[in-house]
Order: sequence, then C-alpha cells, then structure tokens
Amino acid sequence: MYIGICEDEAIQLEYLKKKIDNYCKQAGEVCRLESFESAEELLFKYEQSLPFDCILLDIRMGKMDGMELAAKIRVRDRQLPIIFVTGDKDAVFDGYKVGAIRYLLKPIKDEELTEALDFVKTELHGSGQHSQVTKGDYFCFNYAGEYTKIEKSLIKMIRVQGHYITICTEDMSKEYTFKETMKGIRKQLKDDRFVLASRSELVNLEYVKSISRTECILTTGEKLAVSRSCYNEFNQAFIRLYM
Repeated sequence: MYIGICEDEAIQLEYLKKKIDNYCKQAGEVCRLESFESAEELLFKYEQSLPFDCILLDIRMGKMDGMELAAKIRVRDRQLPIIFVTGDKDAVFDGYKVGAIRYLLKPIKDEELTEALDFVKTELHGSGQHSQVTKGDYFCFNYAGEYTKIEKSLIKMIRVQGHYITICTEDMSKEYTFKETMKGIRKQLKDDRFVLASRSELVNLEYVKSISRTECILTTGEKLAVSRSCYNEFNQAFIRLYM
C-alpha cells in the first residue's frame, strides 16, 4: 500500500509513522509512506491527481485544516480513502461532507488503526486501482463546430441563461457556452453528482463545501444562491454522496 500522511506536529507524525510501520510488519504488507507537514505542502507537490491508496489527515492543522484539505482532495479524487486523525471528538460529525471512511481519536489505539488499514486493503483488493477512469467519467458535446470531451470531475457547475448554457470548469478561465436547455443537459450528463441549486444553476456536488437554506459555498470560495424549491433535494443529494 502507498499511504500518505499529513500531520503538522513532528512528534505526532513520527508516532503515526511507527504505528503504520508496525502494522505493515505484522500484516506482512509492503507499505510505502510519504509524509507532509502541512496541507499546502501536499497540494503543492500533487497539483492534480494523488498517487496514494489511502491518506491520513490530521484535522487540526495550520492555515488549512484537514477538513479543507479533504474537500480539495475530493475535487480531484472522489474515491481515495480518507482517514482522519484527531483529538477532537466533536470534529467527527463534520466528516460526512468529505466522505471519510474512519476517524482515529488520539491517542491512537492499535486495534483501531489495524481495522482502518485492513478495510482499505480489502477495498483495494476487491476493486483494483481506485483512480481508474471509465468512459462514463467524460461528458462529450459539440462546441464551436468541434467534438469536445471533458472530464465530469472538472465541471464545477452549469449555468443556463435563456436558450444557452455555460459549462464552468475548475479552471475559471475555461468556459463553454452553447445552445442547449437545462433539461437537455441533465439528460445528457446522467450523473448523480450534478444537482440543481436553483432553476438556473446545476452544481457538481464534489465542489460543494457547505450548504445552508439560502446558499452554498464551493471549494473555490464562490457563493451560490440555493432556491427554496431546490434546497431539500440539493441537501439530501449532498449528504448521500458522502455518507
């Protein structure tokens, strides 16, 4: 297994590395560890996809905490197993937003770490590489007379104005506007990740950081209005995605 660790306290980091090393020896598992002292360090090194089979994140870190980092990871990789390490029991309740598979409360118990890593190992052996891309992960459309293909995970939202829709991507400088209806685009996407926040905005839930009854905040910092008629379905879809 290739395991990533993000922990900003040096003593805790070394302690966690020893725990994982002991697990690997006892399980007869060949493990490769890579550690980071901050969320920023990890994101700087891996700007696109992450190579890990699972990643352990400390929730309480410096400028960017583990929850924020996990949200950014989810934009890039929906399937990567995330294990939170925390001394704060209350923080556990926020984890459904980013689909964490386990929480390890400090001080970490050997049996709990073993159970979490055994779970990851079983999932890996059962499903193969977590990051494989299938045909369904792409959205294809005609734009400016050309056949265009884009990864669905890169689509942040789709806006409709009159008879035209605009596909907004993770890269804010790249947008695609062409003639289509919201009903038509939803039928073509066929993806539960894309849910209406309002009649004019179809949002990729992987980019949603939080939701209130009147607005949602994206991982990019943008705020979008959530209409009263769309709130219940939008909120329930968000919960289902990460439960």
